[in-house]
Amino acid sequence: MIKNARKLFETVVDKVEDSSRVLLLGGSESRRLSPSQPGLIESHNEMLLSLRTASSEAKGTLTGFGFLLGAAGLLLFILDGMAGESSGLDWVLLSLSFLIMALPAVWELSRPPSLPIVFNRRTQEIYYDLKGELYHAPWDGIEAVAYEYSIVNQYSGAIAHGNLEVILQKFGAPDSRIALNLSGVPSGKRMHTLVGMWEYLKCFMTIGPWFDERGEKTTTRSPFIEEGLKAGDASSLDLLMEERSLIGREKQEGNGVSGTAFIYWLGSYFFFPVALGEFCVQKIDRMRSKKHWPEVVQERLDPNGPTTRLIDIEENYMVQKQKELDELHERMRKTLPR
Repeated sequence: MIKNARKLFETVVDKVEDSSRVLLLGGSESRRLSPSQPGLIESHNEMLLSLRTASSEAKGTLTGFGFLLGAAGLLLFILDGMAGESSGLDWVLLSLSFLIMALPAVWELSRPPSLPIVFNRRTQEIYYDLKGELYHAPWDGIEAVAYEYSIVNQYSGAIAHGNLEVILQKFGAPDSRIALNLSGVPSGKRMHTLVGMWEYLKCFMTIGPWFDERGEKTTTRSPFIEEGLKAGDASSLDLLMEERSLIGREKQEGNGVSGTAFIYWLGSYFFFPVALGEFCVQKIDRMRSKKHWPEVVQERLDPNGPTTRLIDIEENYMVQKQKELDELHERMRKTLPR
């Protein structure tokens, strides 16, 4: 188990075998690079900044393909009805189509939501949920490790990858720690991008919620943040609609319609049910996420909640919970028949 960022730094240097491709970053010192938006931002306001995780991005995929298969079944039902040769099997097809659309959605929405990585300015700490276990870290004294490496194959040659990681400790078991990746998908990430992402997070936590592209504090949301949030908030459904508009833009240019634009236009209709299913599930999932944080986090996500850090209350909180559990066991022991 890696205890801190410096140990992580040493471990990564041993694996990469090139110390120039690994950097140890601090929460208070600046590398004098412009901030770069992480690209996975779910929300950014005066108090909180949250980053989407890979699990939340994958939510809704099963529902989306259920919508696709169900839509195909509905289309066959409609075409068969228009042909005027309806039979009892048509209604079986209709029922199966609705079931194929509904069952994946019900299953995915019945599962716990995928919680984001949360940066809390009020308490100056980070929260992360890993399979129902709460991990956290105070911002004071925090360090991150940014590292770049290459993956080589015979088809694409060397492709740059990069990660930006911090160490978090488990609430109630501080000796249990994890390395958390803050930079999302590693493919294509270079060192200057990773450092820029860290600068963005550092600006939010130390300078203030609003800042410009140079990392200087502003009184309101700057165009830099507005544009980044708009781009990061684009769903698969939005991207599909953008692809659909490509053929219209080419028509306006007067140079005819390219094959690429036509394929995008055709695909935007074919994959529309998939994108719609993903969009619906992810939207509902994010609305539910706040209520699934443990009580100690929910209190601190409230603008009027306590400002104490989890690391400050951890020991007393666990002692109190153990006392309550012992009292419950004692009451059960007295009430159960012997």
